Amino acid sequence: MSRFAFLGAGRMASAMARGLVRSRAAAPADLACIGGAGTTSLVLAQELGVRLATSPGALLEGADVLIVACKPQVFPSLDAAYGRLAAGKLVVSVLAGTRLERLRAFFPDARSIVRAMPNTPGAIGQGITAWTSDQPLGEDDRALLAQVLGGLGDSLEVPESQLDAVTAVSGSGPGFFFEFLAAYERGAVALGLEPELARRLIRTTFVGSLALADATGEPPARLRDQVTSPGGTTRAGLDVLQGAPLDDLVAKALEAARDRARELSR
Repeated sequence: MSRFAFLGAGRMASAMARGLVRSRAAAPADLACIGGAGTTSLVLAQELGVRLATSPGALLEGADVLIVACKPQVFPSLDAAYGRLAAGKLVVSVLAGTRLERLRAFFPDARSIVRAMPNTPGAIGQGITAWTSDQPLGEDDRALLAQVLGGLGDSLEVPESQLDAVTAVSGSGPGFFFEFLAAYERGAVALGLEPELARRLIRTTFVGSLALADATGEPPARLRDQVTSPGGTTRAGLDVLQGAPLDDLVAKALEAARDRARELSR
């Protein structure tokens, strides 16, 4: 099996490492990690059995794939040895806002560089990752990338020009969903429902509604209309949501996230 080296051991790196093991694409002994000043790498090593490296050389020795998962603001100060030692390896970066051109400048002799944008549901294998590469990937590297990303959930290739929008829609998307979920639960409790009852009703309704949309293939607006009767309860609530108007609020949130992603890449 190929060996996978993780530069960074935070939430996303841990999710990817666990995904590799969960999907049986790699055994813990095939993985190595290194962290910064915190204890995340030690925790990952202890919990998963990943080899804990203490230097760039120890991390990349025998590795075929380097996953760059440190904090984006740390990237400019990385030891240049990582760039040299990644020669001939596949480099997969999950750093938000860090473009392929900048990655290639740091890893000039990597055989291929992939920029990926996963999201947090990948921690349970239910995420989606959009990715792009600085050159067409060969069959072997596509297979390696599929192993790295497959444990997180679904994945798809997009042009780099779309990654800032992807960051807003799916990368930041769980945060927007959880904000709405929290507001929905607070509103239900304000109506007099017990918190646990509100939680169960709302989450089952959300999961079931999404499953219905997937199963029927119907546009969301049509499914909305099917549950809305003139003068009924759903119509009364929709009048409030559509009066916001909700479309403008969501669009502004997505635009703000996309614009921030663009700022980070400069």
